[in-house]
Amino acid sequence: MDKWPQSFYGYRRENGRVGVRNHVIILPVDDISNAAVEMVGHNIKGTLAIPHSYGRLQFGADLELFFRTIIGTGRNPNVAAVIVIGIEPGWTQRVVDGIAATGKPVSGFSIEGRGDLSTVAEASRKAQEYVQWATELQREQCPLADLWISVKCGESDTTSGLGSNPAVGNLMDKLDPLGVHLCYGETSELTGVEQVAPTVHPHRNQKKSFSTPGTPTTNSFLKTRQMISQSPNLQRVISQAA
Repeated sequence: MDKWPQSFYGYRRENGRVGVRNHVIILPVDDISNAAVEMVGHNIKGTLAIPHSYGRLQFGADLELFFRTIIGTGRNPNVAAVIVIGIEPGWTQRVVDGIAATGKPVSGFSIEGRGDLSTVAEASRKAQEYVQWATELQREQCPLADLWISVKCGESDTTSGLGSNPAVGNLMDKLDPLGVHLCYGETSELTGVEQVAPTVHPHRNQKKSFSTPGTPTTNSFLKTRQMISQSPNLQRVISQAA
């Protein structure tokens, strides 16, 4: 481990988090706003438009998850500044306020009452300001403990288990003792290794946390497994995919 660099160059954000990218993103609150978002992205080079197909006909826990996801996208330390565009001002402001809590620049624009063209014009002017500001930011040397790495399933093929998965796992095993924050997104993929994974965890206190009922990781995994076991439709889809 002594041969590994103990620091990296990144962009330290207003809330202390560090990113390795410096995006100015154009974020729609709902799928109806996608066209306006993409127009702003086309107008202002150097921005990143992120259209999606959500934000309508959602309620309850599903809607709350949507808001956490959208706000979390804007709060990501790889994002320097955010333009938020939504149909109406209420939900737009909710997303803006969630992102603004990090201290980074964020502006919201609602299409209702002004139309697409006026919204795009105003949002484009603000996006241009953000791009100019972000371009002047400088990377600084940061300790590895400020680095976050998240891994995500990239759709399995015949080589995943032979090459890519062990390689990524090996990398994470080496980075963990250096204090890097390591995350993964699909707890359902623990299926089949739930007894093995705790035995290879480098931190003894986390072994208990992983395998003890009542902890967030275990609860999430058990809830997913129970949902699959109780749903014939899901079982059929999984068997067909396999």
